[in-house]
Amino acid sequence: MPNRIIKESICTSDTIDGLSWFEEVLFYRLMVNVDDYGRFDARTAILKARLFPLKSSVTEKQIEQAISRMNETGILIAYTVSGKPYLQLSTWAKHQSIRNKRSKYPSADERDDEPLESNCKQLQAIASKCPRNPIQSESNPNPTPAQQEEAFGAFWTAYPNKKAKPAALKAFTKLKPDTALLDEMLKAIATQKQWAQWQKDNGQYIPMPSTWLNQRRWEDELPKVNHGLPAGYQPPLSD
Repeated sequence: MPNRIIKESICTSDTIDGLSWFEEVLFYRLMVNVDDYGRFDARTAILKARLFPLKSSVTEKQIEQAISRMNETGILIAYTVSGKPYLQLSTWAKHQSIRNKRSKYPSADERDDEPLESNCKQLQAIASKCPRNPIQSESNPNPTPAQQEEAFGAFWTAYPNKKAKPAALKAFTKLKPDTALLDEMLKAIATQKQWAQWQKDNGQYIPMPSTWLNQRRWEDELPKVNHGLPAGYQPPLSD
């Protein structure tokens, strides 16, 4: 198990401060047990055996309640895949290095349960506000299938119109985005989600993800605002 990075800012984190003592201890013990992608088996029996092997006083019920509470606050994401529970530390990619090419556990993208609203926002934040490219090297023109899968997961999490995923995956795979291009995409999505056209009528006018990729819409310029002037209006020519 590689060493984990704990920054001094954790002492002044409002999120950490909002945890109970037990939840905070659980969080730190998770940090040294999750895989390189911040994921872990969320079965309480497994958590108890791995995180508290010498604490007989800790119960599975305490762990279950703590995980539920941390899921509600957004510090981690609890989800199920094929009926099996998993968890993922929300800001893991922002603070830790990813060494392995593939995660030991399925991602929250593969979940078969409905995420909480707070988890939805947190998943978007992971990819848009704090984009961490799963493609390892600074420049990688030939990413492995595992790296491509992780990169597409980051794109799919960030993109707000989640329709026709197979078509989107096909378009994404054709592009084979390297680190720089994926970062450019994620930043563009974060910006474009604030555009009035994307927010109008509950996102009705957000392009299909495959269209966005095929048309290279991350290169779109910021829409011009006419400040309420009539369409086609041109200022008078000066003398």
